[in-house]
Amino acid sequence: MSDQNAHIRAAIGRLLADKTGVAVISMRESIAELLEITGAALTIETLQDMLLEMAEVRGMMVALDV
Repeated sequence: MSDQNAHIRAAIGRLLADKTGVAVISMRESIAELLEITGAALTIETLQDMLLEMAEVRGMMVALDV
């Protein structure tokens, strides 16, 4: 895993930890937060895939409001 991916996965982990107990999170708001935090050079689709994958592991749902 590249350093950039590790940095983004850590940011997603922190974002999801901050939202612990929330049943559904907004894809649009979450991606905006991640872009602000990380300045990620990845495509939006890649960020969305990573967010969905990590949220699913934590039993969280993501509203696809993009």
